[in-house]
Amino acid sequence: MPESEKSRELTSREQKRNRILRAAIEVFASKGYFAARMTDVASEAKVADGTLYLYFEGKEHLLMSIFDDVLGRFIERLDTEIAAIEDPIEKLSVMIRLHLETVGRDHALANVLQIETRHSRRFMSLFTRGKLGEYLNRVRDIIVEGQELGAFRGDISPGLATNLVFGAVDELVTSWLLADRPGDLLRHHRPLVRMLTDGIAPCRHHGGKQL
Repeated sequence: MPESEKSRELTSREQKRNRILRAAIEVFASKGYFAARMTDVASEAKVADGTLYLYFEGKEHLLMSIFDDVLGRFIERLDTEIAAIEDPIEKLSVMIRLHLETVGRDHALANVLQIETRHSRRFMSLFTRGKLGEYLNRVRDIIVEGQELGAFRGDISPGLATNLVFGAVDELVTSWLLADRPGDLLRHHRPLVRMLTDGIAPCRHHGGKQL
């Protein structure tokens, strides 16, 4: 087969895989992960039931693929945007902005990431070892860099600071998702960055004692 035809075939396969992932997001968001069936996803994607299994081993693999696909693209975009930034505070701000943008523009995706993946400790354990682990490592790297440069306080562990940042962003997105009138998620970007960076900023001294 000519190389050009191989390229078109790969492109077609990637397009179909992306269509299945998008269909799964819509189905999992509307029906719930545990109630949804693979046949529902196939119907939404307009493919035969058996076609799904050419791309994904089953429903759990499909959910994990959604998670890894979204976070994989997020990490690539993050790495590109912060490559020329030296200030760790600005890097953290960019990371939080991208997180809020990613979920804020796609309610169905936010529902799957925030709600449907939280029903099982097994799921969260698997996610943490995958792209979520890479995401958390990016946060930790920024924290460590900030501590080394004196932008962030050094008397708290990078792991604790990472959990603080991720937990705050994660809880904000969940609260937005469950609100009756959520509004624009991105409006919380600057206030959240200020709160987090103030919390991990170098301590001031009062009477010779560090607070």
